This record gives sequence, C-alpha cells and structure tokens, in this order.
Amino acid sequence: MNEEEISISFDHYLLFTKDLEKTVEWYSKVLGIKPGPTPDFDVPVHWLYLGDHPIIHAAERSPDNEIESYIGKVDYQQETGSGLIDHIAFNSTGLTKMLAKLDSLGVDYTERRVDTNSRYQIFFFDPNGVKIELDFQASEAGNRLAPS
Repeated sequence: MNEEEISISFDHYLLFTKDLEKTVEWYSKVLGIKPGPTPDFDVPVHWLYLGDHPIIHAAERSPDNEIESYIGKVDYQQETGSGLIDHIAFNSTGLTKMLAKLDSLGVDYTERRVDTNSRYQIFFFDPNGVKIELDFQASEAGNRLAPS
C-alpha cells in the first residue's frame, strides 16, 4: 500500500492596497515582478508574476469591492504594514546591480550580514508599508560589510 506523501511549496500571497496601480508599478520597476494574466474575479485585482508564476495577487482594498466573497472577512481598519507577517523574503542574485537600482529609484534600504558565511540581506518597504527582504549568497557580498 502506497502512502500519500505531503508536499508543500510556496504559491502566492495576497497583498491589499489602496493604490493598486502604484503597487503594480512599484513591484514591476523595483523587483521585476510583472503583471500578467489574471482571472476575472469581478473585483480590482492584478496577478504579478515572478517568471511565469503568479507570486503576488494585489487587490484593491475597499469594503465595497466584494473581495470578502472570495477570501472571507477582511479587517479594513489596518492601514499599512504586514500585520502578523513581518516580511516577505525572496532569494536573489545580482547584489551590486540591485543596490545600484534601489539607489537610483530612491528606495531606502538597510543591509545586514550575520557573518561571512551567511546570506547578505537587504530590507526595504513597498508602497503599502510591507517589509521586503532580498537574500543574496554570502559569496556575492565578498568582503562587503553591512553599514552600521
């Protein structure tokens, strides 16, 4: 008798925003996560793709857009931030180019390095106050030390 195995992989997260177009533009410009095909939910929503996978579902946040019929009760009192989730992290490559890109776009960020064998991390916030973490292999950072 074969036992069914459990397999879990990351699919997507739903991001509420008061400015859907600004959010879509920011993720496209800063992280290269582009809008793509989106099912018709009869509510303002965009699916944002990392490669060919829709990793972020961005939805307009409004009590009258009926999104609760899809996902259940929503707390519309919270205005910004990640709520109980502190941050969303992405494995990344191209540390030097990404830092230059963030600088050119005026995105404030902090850098962290635990030690020379650990990942090098960049933290910043999206337009909705959600913390984003980009993780780079330590080898990409070389001898670079995070500013203190």
